[in-house]
Amino acid sequence: MSGEHAKENALDAEVRAHSLDNESFGGPNENVGENLVFDDTKRARAFALWVCAEDVPLRAIEVPSFLDLVHTLNPLANPLNVKMVKAECLKIFKEEKVKIKQVLADFNGQISLSVDVLNTPVCDEYMCLTAHFVEDGWEVKKWVLSFFRVWGEEDYASKVLLKCLSDWKIENKIFTITMKNGNDYDATVKILKDRVQEKKKFQLNGRLFHVYCCADMLSVIVRDALAEIADIIDEVLDFAVCAKPSPFWHLTYVGLKEASELYSMGEFFGDEYHGIQLPPADVWHKAEAFVKLLGSIYNVAKKLFEAKYPTANNYLHNLQELRASLIHESMSTDRFIKPIAEKMFQKFDKYWNDMFLLLALTTLLDPRFKKKYFEFSSLKYEDSDGKFRVAAVLDALQTLYDEYANTIDEDEKPMSKSSASFECEGSDGPCPKIRRVEEGCGSSKDGFDWVQEYKQFIQPKGQHPKSELDFYLEEPVLPWIEDFDIISWWRASSSKYPILSRVARDLLAIPISIVTSYDAYHTTARQIDWTLMSSGRDIMGALMCTRSWNQSNSYEDEDEDED
Repeated sequence: MSGEHAKENALDAEVRAHSLDNESFGGPNENVGENLVFDDTKRARAFALWVCAEDVPLRAIEVPSFLDLVHTLNPLANPLNVKMVKAECLKIFKEEKVKIKQVLADFNGQISLSVDVLNTPVCDEYMCLTAHFVEDGWEVKKWVLSFFRVWGEEDYASKVLLKCLSDWKIENKIFTITMKNGNDYDATVKILKDRVQEKKKFQLNGRLFHVYCCADMLSVIVRDALAEIADIIDEVLDFAVCAKPSPFWHLTYVGLKEASELYSMGEFFGDEYHGIQLPPADVWHKAEAFVKLLGSIYNVAKKLFEAKYPTANNYLHNLQELRASLIHESMSTDRFIKPIAEKMFQKFDKYWNDMFLLLALTTLLDPRFKKKYFEFSSLKYEDSDGKFRVAAVLDALQTLYDEYANTIDEDEKPMSKSSASFECEGSDGPCPKIRRVEEGCGSSKDGFDWVQEYKQFIQPKGQHPKSELDFYLEEPVLPWIEDFDIISWWRASSSKYPILSRVARDLLAIPISIVTSYDAYHTTARQIDWTLMSSGRDIMGALMCTRSWNQSNSYEDEDEDED
């Protein structure tokens, strides 16, 4: 029995100790309310950190269910004050902005910008300026720098964007800017380009600076085509199971496709279906032809905007497939579909010509493609100008590589085994052994500079030392991988190609589309997320920024966990 009493006493002591711990740390205890003091500032700070990191509406602290949750967790807790939480959110924004500014100041590379346009339900227009770059550690960053309302004043947006670049002190690091397509935005881009040109020298004379949004281009093409056959769409969508007119063009496509397939399978017969008058046969045939045309755009959009790695290298080969399809449909004998396809192709081809250089450069830097893709595409698509265009792109890449090589100090170039082997083969410089001889006895001061003369003597006539770019392009292409993470590949190859990897890092960070995923299918102005709007105009910009900064960091943590 003494043993059992000892166990009971030990258990009682453990329970008492646990009870004391609860009292010390504010845990549940009947007598804790007398001595417990709540720090409202700390609670407001904790909630503000949550709001700044996640898509949590600020007004959640006033929702009855949230108040019930807080009361359940701690019956003595007082409701939070919205003004106090807002103040803490702004403090967090200012604190984080200092850190982000320092990261951008220390970043040794180029930054690409995108400007998104968003609306409120009452048609107030806002602009969102975002910085895109691949950090020195090869982490992809997408940080919102400014979110502001656009007023009616002429050039207001341009003035705010210029002020923002000056405030962040990144004017000398801007590489490109991606905006929606349209003459209104062209003027803004020109103003920004002139300012940036005052601070830095543009690569390729600024030919890459203005990037046109691919998602916007496809949406405009589809929107205009849908408007032309609005009557047919309305008639046919009545017979789709779950379809109605939508601001997302891919949903309209899915509804049309579903109704057309049901018709072709004989699901509809007679003059009526569930009391609805059936369209005539020619309407169904037109709908089927349009679904085929729209399907070629949807299939490409799905690959681009819903891809796991939507980097710039994925665009050219997918868009070239779409281009071939539009050319084919524009030569159709179908009098209904031919003019629609022709208009689509005209708009698409303008984008293709404007963006070809950038898309081709990133394709060359994809180790699955390099020059081989252009050899393949010139045969597949019977492109008579293909060889000329590829030669121009290769020249541009060589120029870009040379510009980077000239700006990177010799001390910054890491010496890898592969680059050392390049030099020892007489392709890029002397071997270490030759360098020691040169330093020891071949100085011109002694009037005995035989080393330099000997190097010139043994160098094959008419041949130049090979560069990293030469070796990269000469190596065989990688086997095809569908979900290829090109950023990871260049990170692993950066020691082998120290200069070329810098080129790749900056080019691959360029956003070809401002939006991805389902936002890319909008045919109307996209609206600001309601959780952001409900927080109030005075804090929307701060939340938009801090959430992008925090979410970027959280993605890094997830990647590290996976590794």
